[in-house]
Amino acid sequence: MASPASLDIVNALFAGQKDLSDLVNVAMHDKALEAIQQKKHEVGKQFFNSSEEEEEEDGEEQPSEENDETDHGED
Repeated sequence: MASPASLDIVNALFAGQKDLSDLVNVAMHDKALEAIQQKKHEVGKQFFNSSEEEEEEDGEEQPSEENDETDHGED
């Protein structure tokens, strides 16, 4: 689906408006801002995922206790 900014540009073009620079500028600004926000989100997810992995590698992970029901030869 087309973005509202692109629909504004097309409508202005068909309405005979000659100077579309302001509409194009706003549309490009909005798209750039969306891309930056999405990249920030991706980098943040990678950062937090990598820091969790580092904590697990450092040995802070609690080992699970296994319930051993054999007596290993002891009575």
